[in-house]
Amino acid sequence: MKKFLFAIMLVMPLCAFAEDNMVVSGVEEPQWKEFAPPAFIDVKEPKGVGRFNDTAVYWYKRKTEFENDTEKCRAVEETNERIACYQKLKVKQYAKNSNYNARLEAMDNERKLPQEMQDPTANMLPINGMLNNYMRFQPNELR
Repeated sequence: MKKFLFAIMLVMPLCAFAEDNMVVSGVEEPQWKEFAPPAFIDVKEPKGVGRFNDTAVYWYKRKTEFENDTEKCRAVEETNERIACYQKLKVKQYAKNSNYNARLEAMDNERKLPQEMQDPTANMLPINGMLNNYMRFQPNELR
């Protein structure tokens, strides 16, 4: 009886570890939690409008695309081709993450710039119109 309990205690952690890594026929399958921020690991289809929902929609689309790509890779019969498919999937997801982070960093840097440096054409008034309005409100002797 003691040997049986010892064997169960030895096997249980190994089973839990095997489920967590999702090893399919000797090939380790990439997991969504490797690529998504912690807030969007279990993202569901968002409803509504707003800044947070836009971000959730982005991560939801990426998650569904990731799941579809993993299904395609699982369908590959040959082990070497499946490994190559998973590697392509990882490279694609890491590239998307770096693009996403670069966009966030650019938006953050744009917010940090002084107002004069953000977009000079957006804040410029037509000089002609400004001068005409200035002259209109002057006393008669200056006209």
